[in-house]
Amino acid sequence: MNENKKNPLFTDRINQDISRMAAGKSRLFVKDGKYDAAAWLEFANQFNEFMGHARKPFVPITGDNFKL
Repeated sequence: MNENKKNPLFTDRINQDISRMAAGKSRLFVKDGKYDAAAWLEFANQFNEFMGHARKPFVPITGDNFKL
């Protein structure tokens, strides 16, 4: 009956991999201890290109009455 206690989705190896990814998560876009927006934008652009999404043209936000 040991086969009933196995969880094929979360083996020890996968748990180790998830733990390693979680440990590096906070450093993903941090450079010199500060958040690096340029690194995030570069990642987003490359990911969109990989997924085949067309890049949208920049449209500046205009107006003078902004409310949250």
